[in-house]
Amino acid sequence: MKSETKSLTLGEKVSYGLGDCGANVIVAMCSTFLTAYYTDTVGLAAAAVGTMMLVARVFDGITDIIMGAIVDKTRTKWGKARPWLLWTAPLMALSFILLFNVPKGLSTNGKLIYVYLTYIFQACIVYTANNLPYNALLSRMTLNVQDRASAASLRFVMTQVTTLIINAVTAGLITTVGWFWLSSVYGIIAMVMIFICFFGTKEHLGEDAQTGTVHVKKIPLKEALPALFKNRYFYLQSLLFMFLFIGAVSTGSTTYYFCNIVLGNIGIITLVSMATTIPAIIVNLIMPKLVQAFGKWKMMMLGFLLMVIGSLVIGAGGSSIPIVISGLLIKGFGMGPIMSGIFAMTADVVDYGEWKTGIRSEGLVNSCTSFGMKVGIGLGAALCTWIIAYGGYDGTAAVQSESAVNMIRFGFGYNGAIIGLICLVLCSMMNIDKYIKKIQYDLENKSMNI
Repeated sequence: MKSETKSLTLGEKVSYGLGDCGANVIVAMCSTFLTAYYTDTVGLAAAAVGTMMLVARVFDGITDIIMGAIVDKTRTKWGKARPWLLWTAPLMALSFILLFNVPKGLSTNGKLIYVYLTYIFQACIVYTANNLPYNALLSRMTLNVQDRASAASLRFVMTQVTTLIINAVTAGLITTVGWFWLSSVYGIIAMVMIFICFFGTKEHLGEDAQTGTVHVKKIPLKEALPALFKNRYFYLQSLLFMFLFIGAVSTGSTTYYFCNIVLGNIGIITLVSMATTIPAIIVNLIMPKLVQAFGKWKMMMLGFLLMVIGSLVIGAGGSSIPIVISGLLIKGFGMGPIMSGIFAMTADVVDYGEWKTGIRSEGLVNSCTSFGMKVGIGLGAALCTWIIAYGGYDGTAAVQSESAVNMIRFGFGYNGAIIGLICLVLCSMMNIDKYIKKIQYDLENKSMNI
């Protein structure tokens, strides 16, 4: 069996998942706590924070395309995606620590400038250089579609456990440990996990069976770009990533405000996180079997439908904890197939592009999906702040107005239903599963020199 189609070991799958766990330590903190840190601790206006996050994502789009081209030109003995994990791990820790340590002595404008610089450095430069190659790595580890689904499912289970732990312990540590030590410890943990991912995985495409060295075929940008534009699925995948993360981050960023103000108990953030995370983990434990029986696409369609239904229940629940938790459980069962399926589907988009044009371009394909994801993160965070700002939220006020409370409820509930419906429509046009058997057969039997 060729190295690119042989089954991945459990150790490789776990190591691959740890790479995303490391990044997700940072993502979970930023999604749930960064906006609240900027508004409630640093004292910046919610609208100013939202505008900053949106402006940063414009720059992020440029760095994504540049990084995608760089990955496709990278040629080392470790491959072209994997070495970036080694090079960026320390920077992930450093940039994260800078995010959560805005100097207290600065003026309001000075704080805002510091926030712009550190946010752009972390989200647009360092995170791009780490996460885009990481996402491209799966398509270079194996061509086995079932193996990819298994690795993606395990990855998602591990990242959800990471998110659950972060959300469970962080709220209590903020007041006792403080932001500096908290961000320092989390940054080091993230760095170690990314290192483990580098040392525990291999790019099997183009791997020399005798030496373990990876031989990478260099694709000129003038050839890769036209081929990319002929791949219809990369457009849809980018939009799907964008709207999915708009929904995930806008509701996730509202969690702190919803628990603290609508439910009146910040400590309940752990229960809220568990209600979404545990169902998703349960689904992903059996996801490989479900994919084998029904395919990724059908499972993702069901997931988006549950996301819409669950969000509607949350919106209707108001401050009723039992109803809100019921909605979160429904949404959680939907997020399971969505989050594992969408990343495995990106690898399929890479394969489809090669099958259709003869040119394999992991870097550029993942730059587009990464762009969609990070624009979604920026728009999602901005949307959260704009929604609460529209309601008149004041981070320094002891009591919030009724309009502020209502907009927080909207942001945490009905907003997710609207985004979920858009994702459902986009996903309906993303059925690569109907081609996948022929794609895999043709690529496995093609003489590959990459």
